[in-house]
Amino acid sequence: MKQLTHEEIQAYLLDILKDVDAWCRAHDIRYSMAYGTLLGAVRHKGFIPWDDDIDLLMPRPDFERFVAGYGNARYQCLYGTRNGQADFVNFFAKVHDTHTRSHENGKYYRFGLNIDVFPVDGKPDNPADQLAWEKKMHSLTHRLRLRYKPLFSHPLIGVLSAHRHSLTWWQQRCEASLKSCPYETSAYCGGLPVKFNGTANVFPRAMFENYVDLPFEDASFRAFARWDDYLKQEFGDYMQLPPENKRFTHHLEVYRLD
Repeated sequence: MKQLTHEEIQAYLLDILKDVDAWCRAHDIRYSMAYGTLLGAVRHKGFIPWDDDIDLLMPRPDFERFVAGYGNARYQCLYGTRNGQADFVNFFAKVHDTHTRSHENGKYYRFGLNIDVFPVDGKPDNPADQLAWEKKMHSLTHRLRLRYKPLFSHPLIGVLSAHRHSLTWWQQRCEASLKSCPYETSAYCGGLPVKFNGTANVFPRAMFENYVDLPFEDASFRAFARWDDYLKQEFGDYMQLPPENKRFTHHLEVYRLD
């Protein structure tokens, strides 16, 4: 196996995104670059130089069509997947490159280099209810992530609670809760980031209804038409570079399979 350099990792990620983009356009699937990927598109016209991942957001109806239909010989969608070749059970999906294997922070994964695809779901109307909802959902998704940890690891109480049920049980509960505020009838919608950040990801549903193309490296990909509103709410003064000690990466080790 050959280990990929940082530049090669970004090139492989870009190839995954190009394939996903082509499939989404052919099947009329709405998606947008999101989080640091959208920030990179606007501020750097491509990857944030130190970044090593790609994030997309899809309205729930499009997300469900995507996870049900996307996949080919090289790039496969993982969502509630547990088999001999890949293992990923979470509230969001991954598209991974089957020609690679990845390690993150020293942890080995049973899938390759990948991009993350997050569903956009409805949110409550009232600001207080929105905050309570975000806390509830992050508690659920935290239990889902803890379920991957060994039974007697720390924090012990959280892991014990998570191990009362299977990974599939937690995923199904997360999905049912997220879908209990239907995207199509909610005034407010948003994704659910892995890390809790209050109501920073609660937006009017109109945010997710219109899209434009933005340049990213040597191609163009979809983004919310109101990308400026999204980035201001997500990052504040987003054109300012963070200090060097805040330029985080995932510390990926990626190997091309021979």
